[in-house]
Amino acid sequence: MEPCQTVSVTEAARLLGIGRVRMYDAVREGRVASLRVGTKPKYRIPKRAIERLLDHPEEFQQGRKRSARS
Repeated sequence: MEPCQTVSVTEAARLLGIGRVRMYDAVREGRVASLRVGTKPKYRIPKRAIERLLDHPEEFQQGRKRSARS
């Protein structure tokens, strides 16, 4: 049997050394490749995406900037 090629959002956050909420934000904003699995959407992160982010952390920083609320 082949080992799983994806990790949970929580595990991805741990591997990258960031918070779970920040990881979910990155997934929703499209800054991290992800798969939605099942009828109740559950995100899985390909291990290759984690490796890419570890090799090129600037890619994680690029993305949609949030606007400040007044």
